[in-house]
Amino acid sequence: MADPTWILVLAGVAAVAVLLLLLGFRQMRTSALANLDVEDLVLLRGDERRKAEGVGPLQLLAQKLVPSIRALLSEKQLVQLQKRIDEAGRPDGLTLNGFLERIAIWCIIISPALVLFVLQGDFLMVLLCATVPMVLPLSWLAGQQRKRRERIDRDLPDFLDVLAVTVTAGVGFRASLRRVADHFPGALGDEITLTLQQIETGASTRQAFTDLRHRSTSESVSQFVSALLQSQELGAPLAEALTQIALDMRRDSAQRQRRKAAQVSPRVSLVTSLVLLPGAMILILVGIYLGSDIDFSQLLGGGDL
Repeated sequence: MADPTWILVLAGVAAVAVLLLLLGFRQMRTSALANLDVEDLVLLRGDERRKAEGVGPLQLLAQKLVPSIRALLSEKQLVQLQKRIDEAGRPDGLTLNGFLERIAIWCIIISPALVLFVLQGDFLMVLLCATVPMVLPLSWLAGQQRKRRERIDRDLPDFLDVLAVTVTAGVGFRASLRRVADHFPGALGDEITLTLQQIETGASTRQAFTDLRHRSTSESVSQFVSALLQSQELGAPLAEALTQIALDMRRDSAQRQRRKAAQVSPRVSLVTSLVLLPGAMILILVGIYLGSDIDFSQLLGGGDL
């Protein structure tokens, strides 16, 4: 028989091994953010938050592919990508390298299917798989741009109304902008705050607001910047100009909503027709068949000779 002491030692070693295994598994499943205070979580954004959470093997491999993907793109394409990221508001602290990392992740995910279709000789699917890693991130980015533009178009008329009231009360233009921007959290408030920071760091008012127009694809922002600069150059009353701009924007917004409604109506009619027409035809034909005594087997030549 084995020595009981050795049995106890082996049992203790096995218990410690199991305990360490469970602790390691728990640490692997636990987020690093759980050990941070609320103030630290507020400061962490985007890339910093993802770094604190840790990087998985897929992300590590994608990060190694980022320089290769960046080398495949021209300088003009990189500038366009950066512009689109800025127009989307840099969601979750997204950077150009972060966007290229998303493309690399999709390349890794789609690569097994790509190899399979190459071996099968299905070059149409190969072409489709080759476009997926670029199309999906760009589609997501375009959606972020559209949502940000819609939020700005929705908030800007109210922003201008409050700004006009504040300017009329005798508050300076920059102070009015900052005060109103603090009460409009979101895309519009962030853009106005960034514009004011540019002015405070030495940029001219024209340059700062021109940059604001370039950062946004919103037509309402472009109209606001143009009217604001013309008002400052020509000496027109600013409060009246802001009120008129707000009225024009609400009128344009109503027209855009009517155009969208007119575009949706044919789509609804098409979907309704595609859904109802086959069902209605089946009901009519079945009703005709059940309501008649026609022997289709004789008509089709399948009767007894």
